[in-house]
Amino acid sequence: MDKRSQWTLLLATSMVSFMSTIDASIVNIAVPQLSHDFGVPMNQAEWVVSVYLVLICVLLIFFGNVSDQIGRIPVFQVGTIIFTVGSLGCGLSNSLPMLLIMRVLQAVGSSMTMATNFGIITEIFPRARHGIALGVNSSFVQIGNIMGPGLGGLILAAFTWHDIFYINVPLGIIAFILGRKLFPKEPVHLQKIKIDWPGYAAYALAIVAFFVGIYWGQDSGYTRLPIIGLFVCTLIMIGGFVYRENHTPAPLLNLRIFKNPAFTIGVLTTMMVFAVSYFNNMILPFYLQETLGYSSAIAGMILMAAPFVNVFAAPLGGQLSDHIGPERVSRYGLGLFLIPMIIFILIEPSWGALWLVIALMIFGFANGTFQNNPMIMSNAGQEYQGIAGSIASLSRNLGMSLGLSLATSTLYWGISRQAGRHITSYPHAHPEWFIAGMHISYYFALGLIVIALGLLTWLLRSTRRAAAANS
Repeated sequence: MDKRSQWTLLLATSMVSFMSTIDASIVNIAVPQLSHDFGVPMNQAEWVVSVYLVLICVLLIFFGNVSDQIGRIPVFQVGTIIFTVGSLGCGLSNSLPMLLIMRVLQAVGSSMTMATNFGIITEIFPRARHGIALGVNSSFVQIGNIMGPGLGGLILAAFTWHDIFYINVPLGIIAFILGRKLFPKEPVHLQKIKIDWPGYAAYALAIVAFFVGIYWGQDSGYTRLPIIGLFVCTLIMIGGFVYRENHTPAPLLNLRIFKNPAFTIGVLTTMMVFAVSYFNNMILPFYLQETLGYSSAIAGMILMAAPFVNVFAAPLGGQLSDHIGPERVSRYGLGLFLIPMIIFILIEPSWGALWLVIALMIFGFANGTFQNNPMIMSNAGQEYQGIAGSIASLSRNLGMSLGLSLATSTLYWGISRQAGRHITSYPHAHPEWFIAGMHISYYFALGLIVIALGLLTWLLRSTRRAAAANS
């Protein structure tokens, strides 16, 4: 395959990665409008976001395993079609149940593309160019993650929430056609598929039980016996999954990949960074529109400060990682994250929007220098490249799901603490309660960054000690 075709295919796969990731965050700014249009509380309207994220987490490992057996390209192409059809269905939806069903369809297609895109990139590019190709894809993913609320606000200013989904349709069609023309043709042998169903059932039940417990607990409190039971079920299913995968000849997920501490820390820090990004995606649209009273257009333009800077920071971070390693560059990025976190913890409405823009720009630069994909893929052995791609996607989506859960839970807990009663919606009569809840949420976000920074610092020091001992 010539270089032009390689880069065209990279564009096609990255375009789908961008759409899949942005659809996890672009809906956040439309949650107040969805709540109003469907006549449901905000925490129910947030299901449109959470159903998509959680289902992707459930399906990623499954489709990663299937694609390793029948080929990544067929799974990616079918996933692109399903995601595009689901996007069209979301745009046509006129009720919350219909929108949720279409979001499920979107999630199925998105998980198929996310589980295969890294493997396709490493397959079509020679090993000498894996770093730059994965870096480009990583840029699309990171920009999609933090660009969602800003782009959504600009779309809502001129159109309706339906159009947020319609924009995926032409892009999905273009990506499919490019792949159809340029991807190598692979035979598909469906009869070869073998799945570790007991292991997968334990994994899926663990994910579902955990997030149902989180979202249900937001409404009824986390001390109720059914909620505690769901978390206990999560721990039991995780234990069952680990035991099964270590005692079956054909595991769904080969856990030996986690014996490499650099790979494991890359996965954990990626989860934390994407979780922190979701604090912004979930909280700041409400702060800008409800507390400061900005229109969705103004809110969208302010939120675009982060992806605007990220566009320039991500290639710079990629070039630096080629020279000094993705772990060192990512540690510098995590250090920069501390600045916007402190601003978000301290900010008040009287500060206006300028400090928020400054914080978002620093956040975008830090996010661009955090080299999640190269850090994960470069620390996975050649025999694990296929499954490593699925785990990299899973770490991002688990991070976004956890970020959504933590952001909403800590926000509502902070608001309820101020009000002296349980609240799961914006307190319009007392915006100061929301500010207090927002500050509490960002303390949690700061804690995640500090933990991630500590993990990477430990890894780099351990690596240096090991190198010195071997020299």
